[in-house]
Amino acid sequence: MKKRILQILVIVLVIAAALVLRSRGRLPETPEKTVTELFVAAGEGDDRAYLRLLTGELRDSLENVRSQSGVDAFRESLRRSAEGIKGLAVSRADDAPGDLVALDVEIIFADRNERQRMLLVLQRGGWAITDIQQAQMLKPPIPYGTPVFEAPEAETPQNQGQGPGS
Repeated sequence: MKKRILQILVIVLVIAAALVLRSRGRLPETPEKTVTELFVAAGEGDDRAYLRLLTGELRDSLENVRSQSGVDAFRESLRRSAEGIKGLAVSRADDAPGDLVALDVEIIFADRNERQRMLLVLQRGGWAITDIQQAQMLKPPIPYGTPVFEAPEAETPQNQGQGPGS
């Protein structure tokens, strides 16, 4: 009986490991999630995850950069590219060519915003980035972190206890 339970446990563990490994290499289910994962991978300096989200000439080009500059330098350049990002705004564009999806991505920094378009293609059940256009830098009219409302007055000894009915 114990031998039978051990066999079943081993089979369950093998199936669970296979499912985990199979989903590890999968591409994200939506174009928006692909873009988000790209910036997360860049911030972590995870070159494998970053390159996994790319396809075609873009991926080939960046793999070439990695091999020429070295893995450590490439990882550090990924980290630097994501340094200072405060947020992302991602929206779908209507004018995507063919079977591609175009996303307009606004990257928010404390002192500026950068806009760029990314083209994505569905492959192997998930989305991969096939093109990233040059970013355009924009100066926001109101810098990131600027208070929108005035802060309430702090209570001082003069106005404590004063109010309606005092």
